[in-house]
Amino acid sequence: MSHLVLELALWILLAFFVGCIVGCLLRKLFGGEASRVAATRPPPTTANEDEPWPAAEMAKASSESEEPLPVAGRSARPQGIAAARDGRADNLQRISGIGPKNEKTLHGLGFFHFDQIAGWTDDEVAWVDDHLKFNGRIKREEWIGQAKLLAEGEEEEFHRLYGTGGLQGKKGESESGVRTRKD
Repeated sequence: MSHLVLELALWILLAFFVGCIVGCLLRKLFGGEASRVAATRPPPTTANEDEPWPAAEMAKASSESEEPLPVAGRSARPQGIAAARDGRADNLQRISGIGPKNEKTLHGLGFFHFDQIAGWTDDEVAWVDDHLKFNGRIKREEWIGQAKLLAEGEEEEFHRLYGTGGLQGKKGESESGVRTRKD
């Protein structure tokens, strides 16, 4: 009896692998066209589109077409940029609630600077919140307020309200929260 169970398990495993191979082949055959079409359309503007756009594609699409207006009742996708200005991104981890993983995700969406986050509207905050499945975290942790203070260089006010922000106890950070060089 146990050999029948083992044989059944092996057949199921074989069927699984065959299904994976067939799925991969179908995706290569038919998925390539969808990705070429996606590269020519403007950036997504609703929370229904789950995949982040690569920053280079987003910049190309936004330079070729006007930014579409948000549909009533839907969140609007904030406009990102292709790369950090002057090749240097702000340390978004200074904002309490943004860790290394969230910073990398935000960079993938085209957000590299405090002023970008500070400029988000309520609809754009809702889009990012829905897109990243944060469940209201952006408003709870006051990302916009923190980003505004940091973008305006209001270090004292930032420290008064938020302490060290997201840099609590991290090595390589000075008292002002700016990364210092360790030789």
